[in-house]
Amino acid sequence: MPNPQVIEHADKSELAASTGSRILAVINDAIENNGIAHLSLTGGTMGIAVWSAIAESGQARTIDWSKVHFWWSDERFVETGHADRNEKQAKDALLDSLEIPAENLHIMGASDVFDSVDKAAEAYTAELKKFAPEGQASPAFDLGLLGLGPDGHIASLFPDREEIHLTTFDSLAVRNSPKPPPTRVSMSLPVINRARKIWFLIAGSDKQDATARLRQAAELSDDQLTAEILTATPGAGARGAEETLILATQDAL
Repeated sequence: MPNPQVIEHADKSELAASTGSRILAVINDAIENNGIAHLSLTGGTMGIAVWSAIAESGQARTIDWSKVHFWWSDERFVETGHADRNEKQAKDALLDSLEIPAENLHIMGASDVFDSVDKAAEAYTAELKKFAPEGQASPAFDLGLLGLGPDGHIASLFPDREEIHLTTFDSLAVRNSPKPPPTRVSMSLPVINRARKIWFLIAGSDKQDATARLRQAAELSDDQLTAEILTATPGAGARGAEETLILATQDAL
């Protein structure tokens, strides 16, 4: 896997607009070459900003959305329609305005659909398997988008916890998250790394320390990424098969 590269942006608006254009280019390329595109989405402030930028740009009209599948790297285990749900935020900002077949939205289970977070995680593991190539556990995502928390977490894989070290191609039940809400579903790191391209979206001065640690880890080969590094900065373990970009604002660097 190639080492991550840093691309600096002046502010959040520039980062959102630039990333939106990049995403549409990846989708177009995937459809042209494979007839289908698979994207793994992130939530958070920058995720919402990117979807809003795409909606405002009008560029979304150029895409055949019936050929695009959306996945989520993690989700909050709360009821359907709750404001904390990543899929709710993505739908409000962009997805509901597009002609996307319902079966193309691969949504992690909500607490009013599943009676336990374990069942929601198991169902998402099965959904990934359903769309995977023969012999694989998940699709090869054309693009995986990730935020980076001030503590270095990605998806719902947090520092000083065992989830980041799991090597199975699963979706995981996460309890007692240090960030509310406490109960979540998350892709494991091996599933996240099924992406051909992984882009980190990082904005804000509160991310400087985590971004610095991520950039230090970017200089290391896969073999040099120790368990200690992953424990301290889970984001260090996320690398795309073909490309990894750190798309960040100036104040995050």
